[in-house]
Amino acid sequence: MVSRMGVLRHAVMRRGAVALAAAGLALAGTAVAAPAQAAAPVCEGTKVDTLDYATGYTYLYYSAATGRNCAYTVPKSGSGTAQLMFVGLTRASDNTVVSDVGDYKYHAGPVYLDARGTCVQFNGQVRSVSANSGWGHCGNLSAGVR
Repeated sequence: MVSRMGVLRHAVMRRGAVALAAAGLALAGTAVAAPAQAAAPVCEGTKVDTLDYATGYTYLYYSAATGRNCAYTVPKSGSGTAQLMFVGLTRASDNTVVSDVGDYKYHAGPVYLDARGTCVQFNGQVRSVSANSGWGHCGNLSAGVR
């Protein structure tokens, strides 16, 4: 026969275990993914330039292994909420343009463009604010330098 004290002790222990399990679940819910800005870069290669404007950042990367430039845009605030974003990359030698635009939660792009031996310009936009790099990052095939 179980005493009244034993039943009471068992009930208290069971409530304590339930409370600990609930606390564990609550803490598990706090382990969320880092925002896109803190995540690993979207592009391969080396970051060579950044446009920093009121509402976002647009990054330009270059991969010596592939000869490709890559660009993408991220918002300064509101990551995780769909908002207008744009990224564009233009090759000077023939005015080829690659771009990506839409209502995105984390980033626009990446966009890629082979630009060995020529200059590029890149631009970005988040909501109504945009930025443009102008022409630069001109490759030099003969010297093997970018």
